[in-house]
Amino acid sequence: MPYLNYYSTVEPKVWIRKILLPDRTSEEEREFRHYFQRRTLPMAQIAIVIGFLLISGVCVLDWLLMPVEFSLPVIKLRAVTMLSVLVVLFTLTLARPADPRLPYLIMVAGAVVGASTVVVGAIAAKSGTPFVVWGTIFTTFYVYLVLGLRFRQATIAGWPVFITFVTLGIIYDAPVGKMAHGTLFLLFANLIGMYACFLFELDSRELFHKKKLLRNLARTDGLTGIDNRRSFDEHLDDVWKQARREQQALAVVLIDIDFFKLYNDCYGHRPGDHVIQAVAESLAGSVHRPLDQVARYGGEEFVVVLYDPNEQYVRDYAEYVVAEIAALEIEHKASDAADVVTVSIGAAIAWPYEADRPGQLLRGADDALYESKAQGRNRSTVYRLDKPLRATLSLDRIAL
Repeated sequence: MPYLNYYSTVEPKVWIRKILLPDRTSEEEREFRHYFQRRTLPMAQIAIVIGFLLISGVCVLDWLLMPVEFSLPVIKLRAVTMLSVLVVLFTLTLARPADPRLPYLIMVAGAVVGASTVVVGAIAAKSGTPFVVWGTIFTTFYVYLVLGLRFRQATIAGWPVFITFVTLGIIYDAPVGKMAHGTLFLLFANLIGMYACFLFELDSRELFHKKKLLRNLARTDGLTGIDNRRSFDEHLDDVWKQARREQQALAVVLIDIDFFKLYNDCYGHRPGDHVIQAVAESLAGSVHRPLDQVARYGGEEFVVVLYDPNEQYVRDYAEYVVAEIAALEIEHKASDAADVVTVSIGAAIAWPYEADRPGQLLRGADDALYESKAQGRNRSTVYRLDKPLRATLSLDRIAL
């Protein structure tokens, strides 16, 4: 299903559940959380700095303008539960920006700072100093909107502020009118914050999936659904380096559909597409190891990367693919190799050295493929390449 239509075609309860009850064990959810953390961390860092400066400024104003019986305990409280917490938190965001536990530490810090603003109000009420509830409302929005928390984390951090406000109001027997107004404003501050945070996470999930889709489309062949040439080039470069580092063998297998142009001329391009799809499906089911890869190399040609095989494994694999494609029994009256669709295979296996390049292995497989074609097609040829990477046999290329 195209992702652009994802949210319009899936029932709302499905994507609501993704936010309210995410599957923590799924690889996609772990990828999203890493993406979300990386995306929102700069915003959270700026918010932490602004929060520190704001609280410091309020402490200075309280020291200059407020009675000592109020300002002294309040400044101490803010220093311990707000300023020091923000300093430690900011340090952690710099030292461990990719730590998956960091959002939970931000969540706890947000709850502590928010609850502390309510305690400041209790101290103000006890000392007879006027208390402004807007500070607590501001902190509530601060938790939901700028700390870079996901919906569930922000909710867990935001509601303790409301609960602390109501609890301390009851304990200190706050005036009913002030409590009613404060409770109402804080209630709606939480609801508005939850709604805004929900929409932000929904937007982030949509953007994440859209980017993932575009990334997959850029690496996937549109006709067959397997990896494309670009993906193969990147993968070969990566496993080449790994094989050289781990001193393991690496093999490239080139598969070419025999007399495919004649098939198109005889049966048409749409049946030709079906042949390419059938061969791709068969090849996709032939590899199972994590570092192996099947890709469409171009036109009617496919390529397979085999990591750490021995020479006999490569020969057996190539012969297996030749037999499997023939066993599909797709009629091909124009072929000189058989009366069904067949493939020719060229493979090369090597142990990469520092001076070698992946292209040398690919050229060895290409030479082996031409040998298979020269010998009548519907067969496989495997070259073993030694240092320096070169085939044991060189052939003049023949026409396709």
